[in-house]
Amino acid sequence: MKMTDWRWWICLLVFLVGCTPEYNWREVEVADGRAKLAFPARVQTDQRAVSLGGNKLPFHLTSASVNDAVFSVGYMKVPDDMLEAESTQVVRDLVNSLAARTGKRAPDAAYDSKVFELEAVVAGRPSRMLARVLVHRGMVIQVVATGPSSVLSQEHANEFMRSLRLL
Repeated sequence: MKMTDWRWWICLLVFLVGCTPEYNWREVEVADGRAKLAFPARVQTDQRAVSLGGNKLPFHLTSASVNDAVFSVGYMKVPDDMLEAESTQVVRDLVNSLAARTGKRAPDAAYDSKVFELEAVVAGRPSRMLARVLVHRGMVIQVVATGPSSVLSQEHANEFMRSLRLL
């Protein structure tokens, strides 16, 4: 078959159209313009109220899913009158909440706004979670990539976590 044969080009085109990537990375601004991340699919944003210091505050969650893997960023504005020690406690509480989902204890670095990884068995499947919780410009930001280890590769989880840019 010659490369100039138009049927060959049509077959190649049909093949390429059928090979759409599962991960279609796109950069999204979150946390009221305080951060930017690359999500692997179209995002959805949801909001719910959380209790903090006796106040109900809006907690926003922007997330994208690929198969059973979930990539998300949760964020909420810290009240202006909140002391630094109180915002540090919010970070500790969020880290502990994430760790509790796996039945494990978070590593010490997690409380210092570093990326941490926890593994667990969820619904009979080995799963992984990479997460980071931090305070930036008056906003608590929680970044999480989680899913079954067979679906959420270390490479994709790391790519999501590394894409965080604080603005």
